[in-house]
Amino acid sequence: MTRKTIILAMPPSNGIVELIEKNLRFHGYEVLRIDSILKFKYNNLWERTYQFFHKHITKSNTYKKKLKVKQSFYKAQQLLANNHYDYTLVIRPDIYPQNVLTLLKQHTKNKFIGYQWDGLKRFPVKNIIHLFDQFYIFDHTDLTNPDYQNHQLHNITNFYFDMVQPHRVKNNKLQAYYIGNHQACRVAAIEHCAEKLAENGVDIKFVIPTSKAKDIKCYKSKHITFGKQKRLSYYENLKHVNSADILVDFVIAGHNGLSFRHFEALYYQKKLITTNTHVQYYDFYHPNNIFIWGERNLDEIQEFLAKPFIQIDTHIVEKYSFKNWIKKILGIDQF
Repeated sequence: MTRKTIILAMPPSNGIVELIEKNLRFHGYEVLRIDSILKFKYNNLWERTYQFFHKHITKSNTYKKKLKVKQSFYKAQQLLANNHYDYTLVIRPDIYPQNVLTLLKQHTKNKFIGYQWDGLKRFPVKNIIHLFDQFYIFDHTDLTNPDYQNHQLHNITNFYFDMVQPHRVKNNKLQAYYIGNHQACRVAAIEHCAEKLAENGVDIKFVIPTSKAKDIKCYKSKHITFGKQKRLSYYENLKHVNSADILVDFVIAGHNGLSFRHFEALYYQKKLITTNTHVQYYDFYHPNNIFIWGERNLDEIQEFLAKPFIQIDTHIVEKYSFKNWIKKILGIDQF
């Protein structure tokens, strides 16, 4: 049986692109990654010098942007050569130049698919959405975004990586795990949660991977770890997910879709504390397993921690696997 071929275009941050590539290969796809074309490098000293003076005279980065677009397009041409692929999946298409997206579509035999796994308000795609055969969004409220009423959007959740198998770990005491970039809108919630969990005898592993003094000084809690060196690849992050008892999620202001943490908690059978109230409307929600902070007071956390974890039906768990996600997004063999 001939393996399906797919172009994967997405940002390379935190190693998640490597995991998606490995999961695609695990499920039988041949993959061409396009993230490398986003890495910019001046071709010569003249370009660098011209950019320096252009930026200081015009107070803009237009010259460098033109160089980036030109370089990205050339690199994409080199990678694609004369080959054509069954599918192309572009995650965060707003970061790719439009001429690159058009080129990718020309090398796609079946479906050219976009997925905005961040909110459309934060990263608009209105000027490029027409290029795609299908366009998916993770935030269901974007379906009613008035700026996109003339476009057909499809809602899909995130997923868990089913290639990585959970392994039961027994801790001496409950351990809560959170890692996330500094966001001013989340500081108060992170600190309050860390303090409340510590009061209830929980071992805290809350990590903000930044070494910027101006960010670090926003936090007062002694239970939070900082440092650029604490930044993990997504695979390393999953090792901490596996060993924790409780995962913690703080929604970014303006987001309504569920983060990866929700599906990791489901797959690894961990309790979850989240500020995203929308999780209560999903079929895997159970109050024994998921504590919605905002719906309930943190004074109830002790009662929540004492309750047994409730096993969720296997059919529901598998529904949110990467295997099912990629089949759904490509429109093949629906679950």
